[in-house]
Amino acid sequence: MERVLEDLNYACEHCYTSEAWVDNQKINRYIALAIKSRICLFEGTYRKYHRVDPSTGKAWDPEYNKDNKWLREAADACEELMEAGVYSLVNSPADVATQYRSLFTSPSVLKQEVMWAREYNDEKNVRHDVTWYFTSGSMGQGWSLDADFVYTYLNRDGSRFTDRTDYKSTTYAEQFENRDYRLQQTVISPEYRKLVGGTSKLFAPDLSVSYTGYQVIKFNIDDDSYEASGICWNCLPILRYAEVLLNYAEAKAELGEFDDAVWDKTIKPLRERAGVDGTRPTKIDEYLQNAYYSTDDGNPKITDCDILEIRRERAIELLLEGRRYDDLMRWHLGGLLNKQWYGIYIGEVDKAYDLNNDGVNDVCVTDKAGSEPGVKYIVRNSERALEDGASGRLVYNLQRYFNEQRYVHPIPKTALDKNPDLGQNVAWK
Repeated sequence: MERVLEDLNYACEHCYTSEAWVDNQKINRYIALAIKSRICLFEGTYRKYHRVDPSTGKAWDPEYNKDNKWLREAADACEELMEAGVYSLVNSPADVATQYRSLFTSPSVLKQEVMWAREYNDEKNVRHDVTWYFTSGSMGQGWSLDADFVYTYLNRDGSRFTDRTDYKSTTYAEQFENRDYRLQQTVISPEYRKLVGGTSKLFAPDLSVSYTGYQVIKFNIDDDSYEASGICWNCLPILRYAEVLLNYAEAKAELGEFDDAVWDKTIKPLRERAGVDGTRPTKIDEYLQNAYYSTDDGNPKITDCDILEIRRERAIELLLEGRRYDDLMRWHLGGLLNKQWYGIYIGEVDKAYDLNNDGVNDVCVTDKAGSEPGVKYIVRNSERALEDGASGRLVYNLQRYFNEQRYVHPIPKTALDKNPDLGQNVAWK
């Protein structure tokens, strides 16, 4: 990693910063700084939350992370980038209900915030298949959000949805009322509309596509004509300035240097962009603490309110942008990958429910298939059921097997054949 840091520092020193290079298609100095912050934050927190080096099974060399070197490098890289003033969040109060999602559905790259992107162009026939991926029952394999995660989105006044005693039994529609606007821009809400055969219509979650009912739309074009292979043209971000703010907030919190000034530069504007009150919380969210950041992986509970709130914000803001798995690995929270999935609340079996109040029933949990047109019938069995038997949240019994061994990958046999002196990671011997 010392050699990796040398390479990162070289890139940060030598990559261009001229206007011609700040175009989200070329690697410039700012992108290099952002990647450095990502890697150094990973390394610093990995060393903190893993008690031993998982590749050797031995305690870390105390000199390796002396003086929180990696966290300091991450914070410094973010500070340099932020102080340059080249990027900022896309944020207009008039567009609070749409601007977050516009970063992922725009036909052009929103360069104010998107530092690096894959750019597509319909006229040049450079397209992708992401809308198809999230609307196909086979291609996307049921990508969905888990109910426990949906509950972590705050109310717009900054209060916690999980503070209400009945949060698990709220209806689908109730779960979107006065919530963080990113929720309705990430999954289908009761207000979601799309073009169906050229006509704008309310569209409910499709339980044939979504295992849990929380069907992802973050990257989708709202037109069913694009729900086929390879015809989408919206540009897809690789790296956003929002991640830099989150990296900075976390590095400063882990260094014990987080204060109101850091909050106001990082978490507050992200929340306010989503219509959420940006006041810094002072009380631990026990739901978040117990449901997500206290597992049987040998970690103590996170008792720092700022770190919990930064993790909440990171999970929501960067959802499905390729960061979550690495975050769980560095926080020593791989056990969450074994977590039970929960879906939307169903009040009783053999009753069809209209999820978006358009007058058309959408789903029914039953012991035998029904015939009402448009209704997805979910037959209770060993894999799919309701949490409390005859009512409750949808439960999907999908077996996953993450264990301590998997915090590192095995050294490939082809590499060991070429150089046996590499040795195998201890858990994979």
